[in-house]
Amino acid sequence: MTDTEGLTGRIVMQDDAYYDEARQNYNGRFQKFPLIIVYCLYTEDVVNAIKWVRKHRIPFRVRDGGHSYEAFSLLNGGLIIDVSELCHIQINENQGTVRIGAGCRFKDIYETLWQKGLTIPAGTCPTVGVSGLTLGGGHGLLSRQMGLTCDSLIEIEMVTAHGRIIRANRNENASLFWACRGGGGGNFGAVTSFIFRTHPIYIVSHCRMTWDFDDLAAVVDAWQRRAPYFDTRLTSLLALPARSQGDLRFTGVFIGTQTDLEQLLLPFPEAIPPKTVSFHTNTWAEVVDLFAGTPAKQELFKNSSAYVYEMLNEAGIATLVRYLDDAPGPINVLALNAYGGAIAQVPTDATAFFHRRALFSMQYQSYWFEKDQAEQNIDWIESFRTSMLPYTRGAYCNYCDRMIADWPTAYYGDNLPRLQEVKRMYDPENLFHFPQSIPPK
Repeated sequence: MTDTEGLTGRIVMQDDAYYDEARQNYNGRFQKFPLIIVYCLYTEDVVNAIKWVRKHRIPFRVRDGGHSYEAFSLLNGGLIIDVSELCHIQINENQGTVRIGAGCRFKDIYETLWQKGLTIPAGTCPTVGVSGLTLGGGHGLLSRQMGLTCDSLIEIEMVTAHGRIIRANRNENASLFWACRGGGGGNFGAVTSFIFRTHPIYIVSHCRMTWDFDDLAAVVDAWQRRAPYFDTRLTSLLALPARSQGDLRFTGVFIGTQTDLEQLLLPFPEAIPPKTVSFHTNTWAEVVDLFAGTPAKQELFKNSSAYVYEMLNEAGIATLVRYLDDAPGPINVLALNAYGGAIAQVPTDATAFFHRRALFSMQYQSYWFEKDQAEQNIDWIESFRTSMLPYTRGAYCNYCDRMIADWPTAYYGDNLPRLQEVKRMYDPENLFHFPQSIPPK
């Protein structure tokens, strides 16, 4: 029997009824069987777990929302430090800040902040945890106006590799604070809470346009020429499903009136007339619910990513068309997210997030329902990604992909050496490691 003396919190063992549910990852493609899962209720539970794995020399991972695309927050035969129950949210209206526990999901964060007419810029998926998104940078529907999620970060609390509780901000452990704004989760220690600067928000407008697949080349070209340069109050996304898998979809979220949004977007539909157009005005809370969709507990998928720094030329767009015209199904999508605005106004070395000068990000996505569909979809993603390399740079660490051979440079660019210095400072023994953790050297 495994000796659990010294562990605190809610402990789940392999023979517990709840174990099978507790060991699951968002990506159902991976099945891992940890020895112990510790749900930490207090920061001290994280401290005790770190000390326990050091004493017993047992491998471990830190898990928050469990949304790691490659299941890096799980492992076989080790201990999972699960911080998902560290989920307090404390708003300080006088200071314009909010303290958020490392386990909070964005559904709860958005709802709590909205009660005060506030928000932070973050993603759309309601079940994603605040830790993974923030530590990897974090982009979403408000990014071009308010910046990345990590740009609103003021301070973190972290448990180090030696079980010490420390704070990191611009004045205290400043190099660690720099690294935790875009350097990825789980690299330097176990983060237990965050303090963010909040932003007021009330009414927003949004737009949706659709086109047939045969318009793909023209739509992509028109979008890339405008989306990164629109008024910063507008963040837009372009979803490109494979042929016969749905219409091409432009979505824009605008911090302002519907009239202003209609005027702003007027040249875009004129360039390539859409099949449908709709404009709406809603509260921010309503928009969050609208874009969240139906939460999926577990899916079978393979995703990857890249950044576009120079506009795609004719050959690059033709490559997109070719792969989306010959996708294996049942669900294959290329998602484009506009950058520019507040994202690009921060120097590339001011935080660990490197890809601020990109025009937009690309996310290659495949989803399937039967196990025998996995290989062809994974191969399609990898072939699509590599065929686009002449037209793209790097990748987003929050969309981790174990098939990217040069992942350290792809994720972190010129910021990698400094991240390695921080790693040597705060985790010289490389206690916090996983397949794509930052190497000490």
